[in-house]
Order: sequence, then C-alpha cells, then structure tokens
Amino acid sequence: MKRLVVAVFGLTLLSFAMFTRADTIVAPDVMVKTAVQDVLAVLKQGKSDKKQIQDLVDTKVLPMFDFTLMTKRAVGPIWKTATPEQKKILVDEFRNLLVRVFIGKAFTGVTNVSVKFEPTNFAEGDDQVTVKTLISTPGDTPVAVEYDLKKTSAGWKVVDFSVAGPRLALDIYSNQFRDPLQQTGIDGLIKFLEDKNRAAEAALAAGHKAAVK
Repeated sequence: MKRLVVAVFGLTLLSFAMFTRADTIVAPDVMVKTAVQDVLAVLKQGKSDKKQIQDLVDTKVLPMFDFTLMTKRAVGPIWKTATPEQKKILVDEFRNLLVRVFIGKAFTGVTNVSVKFEPTNFAEGDDQVTVKTLISTPGDTPVAVEYDLKKTSAGWKVVDFSVAGPRLALDIYSNQFRDPLQQTGIDGLIKFLEDKNRAAEAALAAGHKAAVK
C-alpha cells in the first residue's frame, strides 16, 4: 500500500505541474518542481475525501498518460498483430486496470510527505525525458519514483513510470501478460484483463459496503 500511496502522490504532483503550465513551453522537470509546493499545500490540508481525490485523479492525472503507448509496451511485439478493435479494447481494459487496481487504491496517507528532485538530463529539443524523484514519509526509507515522459502533438505525456523498481508497463508484460498471450493470444489477454477488472470492481464495491456499515 505504501508504494501505491507514493505513486499516486507523485503522479498527482506531476499532473498538476503539467496541467498548470499547459499554455507555455516549459521543461517537464521545471513544470514538476514549480507546482510541488502548491500541491503539497493542498494535500497537507488533509480535508479531501475519497471522492474528491478520485475527481482529482480523473481530471488531472489520467489525461497526462498516453495509455495507448503504455498498453503497446505492456502487450509487447504481438501488439502489431492485433486488429484496431482489439487494440481499442486492450487500451480501455488496461487503463481500467491501472485506475482500479493501482491508482484507485492509493487515496489516503499522502498528507505528510516530502519530495526531492534528482538532477534531470534534459536539453532543448529533446522529445523524451525521465524525471526522477525521491518521495519520503516520516520514519520510512525514501522511495524512488521515476516518470518517463514523451513530447507529443498533445504536449508532454507520461508513457511509463516506476516505483522503487522496474518500469510498470514492461514489468507487467514480463510478469502478467506474456503467459496469457503465449497460451491464448490477444483474445486470451483481453479476457484476462476483463476478469481482472471485474474482480477489482467487485473488491472495491465490497470495500465500500463495509465502509458504510
């Protein structure tokens, strides 16, 4: 859970920075740094409930992702053989999986953190950059969170990220997607994702019912 909390906090910082500077050409690391204090001030108030944070994720975090490219990385070489309809389903299901299983669980515990930014190797004209941070909570070892960003026609987008470990999309391919793909192909992976999302949705619904009792 700690890694989930750290990840969503870091992604929120990133999305705020990029959202607030969308009308100007600013280096991605600068966009992150200039927004950190504002985001910390909001989160440290500790007054946001789960719905407010979910709205924050939906409006600020998710638009900053290139889910198509992330899904392509997670699916691997067989992506090229998928039909347009299969690709659309894969992107939708992978997005839902990230939101429900990863981002959707990390709604609390982000009120008392600090962020350190590592030097970023970024030159004018670059279209890809990795922003490296260390996110700390009192009494815990700092957690390294890295964001891979790509400059697209729609602006800078997150195409992958890591939380104290390997890149998410590439790690998912190696540890979760490769076997279903080898055994049953694209349709098998779609079913695998659909099953995962149904299970995650049921778990969240059960947790909500328990919370309101």
